[in-house]
Amino acid sequence: MQIIKLTYPIQDSLDFEDKVVLAMGFFDGLHKGQQEVIRQAKLKAKELRVKLAVLTYDHHPKLVYKKMTTHESRYLTLYDYKMKLFESYGVDEVFYVNYSWKFQNQTPEEFVKNYLMRFNAVAVVAGFDHTYGHKDVAVMENLPKFSNNSFQVITVPPVKLSGEKISSTRIRQALDAGNVDLVDEMIGRPFRTEGVIVHGEERGRLLGYPTANVKHDGMQWLPAIGIYIVTVKVANKKFLGMASIGKNVTFTDSHPMTTEINLLNFDDNIYGENVEVDWYSHRRNEIKFKTADQLIDQLAKDKKDALDYLKSHPEILN
Repeated sequence: MQIIKLTYPIQDSLDFEDKVVLAMGFFDGLHKGQQEVIRQAKLKAKELRVKLAVLTYDHHPKLVYKKMTTHESRYLTLYDYKMKLFESYGVDEVFYVNYSWKFQNQTPEEFVKNYLMRFNAVAVVAGFDHTYGHKDVAVMENLPKFSNNSFQVITVPPVKLSGEKISSTRIRQALDAGNVDLVDEMIGRPFRTEGVIVHGEERGRLLGYPTANVKHDGMQWLPAIGIYIVTVKVANKKFLGMASIGKNVTFTDSHPMTTEINLLNFDDNIYGENVEVDWYSHRRNEIKFKTADQLIDQLAKDKKDALDYLKSHPEILN
């Protein structure tokens, strides 16, 4: 898969010779609705015997329009994993565009001329609510007019779960509620984060439940504080784990937020290892125990719960 990084305006020296079917979107989360956009684009590309391409952006478009909080500036899917997913879906080319003020200041006609037609798009596919300029004008139903019918336009209807549209916003809300079970349903795979194992305070080891402390990228959207069942991929092998996102409230009132994972049936030095964490199920909230013994008793229950979950879902370690 070729990744082509672009800024506005596109250099005149850049030449895009191959015809493509172009899927448009920011694709944060790559949920089932966004997957359907790529699936339909792939079918059209196969029909027309041309390449499958994606047009996407390097950051949240809305940061050009307003000041965003640290939390809302985070992403469901960071760059490396997003590119891996595109490749797994059969994408041939990714047009990765810097979403700047000058870029967004184009008229819809200019955007079509400067980008979609420049990319040799023979068909353009996007979700029903996708916009490419002012939301009242640059809508999918107007794209044939702005392009003078130079390419086919395919608008993908919403994909719903429990009668409600699947969206990145809904996924973020579910993560903020700790509902990773719902998130996994909406994206059609386990919610995944990536990080590196770093040293912690080693309280878990003293309690008999050593933990791997995962340092995530600060731009990664994480589930809410709580205890979760996860798998952790270390050196191409998966292990079952009990993950805690929290502040170690049993021992202190001022501890920073950490992600600590007790890996079951695992005893190895993995400091510095890059790991993939797949989040499967929220089990309980963080609890402030009065004594360490009470915490140890709860950890024993959490371990049994995790092993029972694995018996019901053996496929998670495949």
